Amino acid sequence: MSAGISEDEARAREIALLEACHEFPGDFALSVIACNQEAVAAAVLAAASAGGEAPVAHQRQPSKEGQYVSHRLNVRCASAHEAHALRLILRTLPGVVSVL
Repeated sequence: MSAGISEDEARAREIALLEACHEFPGDFALSVIACNQEAVAAAVLAAASAGGEAPVAHQRQPSKEGQYVSHRLNVRCASAHEAHALRLILRTLPGVVSVL
């Protein structure tokens, strides 16, 4: 968050950007870089399914050394607010390094 921008302003900007770049309701694509552990993978899928629907698509791509994995997900989201909330939830999961 930049200096001078409140958390609410930053959230509003992120949601506006999601609305400008994606069509809702619809499939929302994101990548989750995480430790390559089954418990982390299960937590990522559980979070992505929290809206009641399993992800439309899920691919796993391990890193060259196998320590990390990229989870490429397509999740049906009803709104930009829902997509934003999903990204925030995924970022808080233990073992998640980044959400793109």
